[in-house]
Amino acid sequence: MFGGKQLYAFVGGGAAGAPFALTDGTKHTFTIPFRCIPIRCGMTITTGSSVGPSTTKFTGAGGTAGNCGTLTIPLTATAGKCYYENTDYVAAGTGAWLGVLDEGEQVTVIVSSSTDATGYGVCWLLVEINPEQPANNSSMVAG
Repeated sequence: MFGGKQLYAFVGGGAAGAPFALTDGTKHTFTIPFRCIPIRCGMTITTGSSVGPSTTKFTGAGGTAGNCGTLTIPLTATAGKCYYENTDYVAAGTGAWLGVLDEGEQVTVIVSSSTDATGYGVCWLLVEINPEQPANNSSMVAG
């Protein structure tokens, strides 16, 4: 709980949860099991990058690249550092970030614009659980 809100973290990486390379095209997918609001996305560096910066985009439903957040991992990212973006608070109400993720949707994390980066990291997505309410679901009818 944070400020009375129930939060949940999705943590991912490569095969069997291993960190994945920060090289162009590296991809991880989170499948969302419940309705929620993306709050923060991030990447924790496990092996430092010394060759080149990269951009990591968290993309949810709707397909606009980076609609759940975009991170820029710098040229000299060191192990143990965490790069993140507050996706629910930075641009709230502007349409810049995806407001709600529904059950069954996926968030894909893709590394791009990497110039031969040698680093590895573990991506994560922090969400606020947002259960269905009659006001936002026409299929829920009071008996």
